[in-house]
Amino acid sequence: MYTFPLESLSMKFKEYIDRTHVFTVSQLAESCGMSDSSAKTTLRRAVAAGQIERARRGAYVSKSGRFAAAEVDSFELVSSIDPKAVISFHSALEAHGVAHNVGSVCQFRSASIKSAFGYSGVSYIPFPFANNLSIQSMCGRGGLRTTVTTREQTIVDCLSHPDRCGGIEEALMSISLFPYIDAEALRKLVSEKSASLAARTGWLLERKANKWRIPSDVLDAFEEMAKGGPFKLDKDSTRSCGWSRRWRLCLPEEEEEVGKWLL
Repeated sequence: MYTFPLESLSMKFKEYIDRTHVFTVSQLAESCGMSDSSAKTTLRRAVAAGQIERARRGAYVSKSGRFAAAEVDSFELVSSIDPKAVISFHSALEAHGVAHNVGSVCQFRSASIKSAFGYSGVSYIPFPFANNLSIQSMCGRGGLRTTVTTREQTIVDCLSHPDRCGGIEEALMSISLFPYIDAEALRKLVSEKSASLAARTGWLLERKANKWRIPSDVLDAFEEMAKGGPFKLDKDSTRSCGWSRRWRLCLPEEEEEVGKWLL
């Protein structure tokens, strides 16, 4: 490999961190023609000089030039470290602009990021990557393209793992803000899952039928998938204060109260 003179390397590094907000060691080494060992040495010196900050092992955030006072977007940070990561669960609700409450946690599925980390007041929580996810690309808040679960996949995730979505009340209040959904796409996703998920989803669609224009035959299809029971709207709840006869679904509060979460 050709070795740049020290002055050239320093200039190339400064140019790189002036135009790149988030990067990994390997991305820096490839862009600047450095060996990994040279890149790591340069990074240690740059951290000490305050030119960059370490976000996690192997990942850095520029504090140079136009990035000197700029906060890094959490979705941008994840996508820069792992371009194949999928923003999921409550963070997907935030990405879609429907989260009822916004916190300081970024959740995502990743095959390469295994452990949680924190940076600049945000907790980054990875979950195992899953095949056959319904995903979409959208322009992230930092301008970088971000991969996010679709509306329909996000609904499935919220009803399957309400604990990862702020609890069942937060999940339903957020889901309810979707302006529309693809009912057929949702049916296909749920058809591969459990009868209890079909019951929870069918109950939701019935409550939102007018706003989302859900055909009656779709509801019938969910009812057919939801054979058995009884089921729980919140699978982790020990309370059973209400009951939906059609879906054989135990509710954590009276049905009228739960219905208010979907207004």
